[in-house]
Amino acid sequence: MTTRYRLLCAYAHPDDEQGVSGLMHKYANEGVEVTLVCATRGEAGEIAPGVDATPTNLGQVREEELRCAAEKIGVHNVYFLDYRDSGMMGTPENSDPRAFWNANPLEATERLVRIIRRHKPQVITTFDPNGGYGHPDHIKIHQTALMAYFISGDPRIFPEQIEKEGLLPWTISKLYWGAFARSRFAGWAEYAEKHNLKFGVPIQEFMKRAMPDEIITTRIDVTSYVDLKFSALSCHASQLNPNSTFAQIPPEIRREGMKVETLVRAESRVVVTEPETDLFVGVE
Repeated sequence: MTTRYRLLCAYAHPDDEQGVSGLMHKYANEGVEVTLVCATRGEAGEIAPGVDATPTNLGQVREEELRCAAEKIGVHNVYFLDYRDSGMMGTPENSDPRAFWNANPLEATERLVRIIRRHKPQVITTFDPNGGYGHPDHIKIHQTALMAYFISGDPRIFPEQIEKEGLLPWTISKLYWGAFARSRFAGWAEYAEKHNLKFGVPIQEFMKRAMPDEIITTRIDVTSYVDLKFSALSCHASQLNPNSTFAQIPPEIRREGMKVETLVRAESRVVVTEPETDLFVGVE
């Protein structure tokens, strides 16, 4: 592949990109221009023990962690939409007017469309409608990316970007949602039950909302990049609690679930066939 292919991945928080870190590295390694967009800096998250971070500087710390991970993955185009982490539903952070969840949908979409028109990706990836496990920001970036997919190519939308910034309309060929396959969690659940481990709420929600394997349209083999994925994940130290249930799952079980990244092709303007093993199939 060459740089005539371009991929944009839109997510909500630092570390969300880890769900597609393997495919981002694969394509970047093949000469595809890869752009990563992060809506917030994860300011409302919990801080892992032993990390030099406080609630005051957590956003800055997590931005640096994301840039560390992106460098290892091979992604050089990194953007923040500059909203604040919304926290979970019902928390004080969720009521903050700066929170991404409370952002004007058109304003958020304009920010993403600006990046799309600048980098002209044929393919974009984001969260599914449930946001993986229901986090407000995950749902919001899904909505934002979906709107951007349909309007970024329309010259009537955000004309000031065209007139003042010279950013011409750009029509995206394909939109993918990350798919947390049920089979991916089967080994984790089996191990947890056998060893009487209790998963935290996010993993519980992932397991409840995981998609049936039969609706997955696209599987990207990233077996060769599992070590790279672990290395990139290690950059997010402020989120890696060594005492978490997830951390107690043996590496070999976790590795097995990281060998293939699964997605659902939600929209396509090009002719495609299934099953897909390449995001750019059908893209001219």
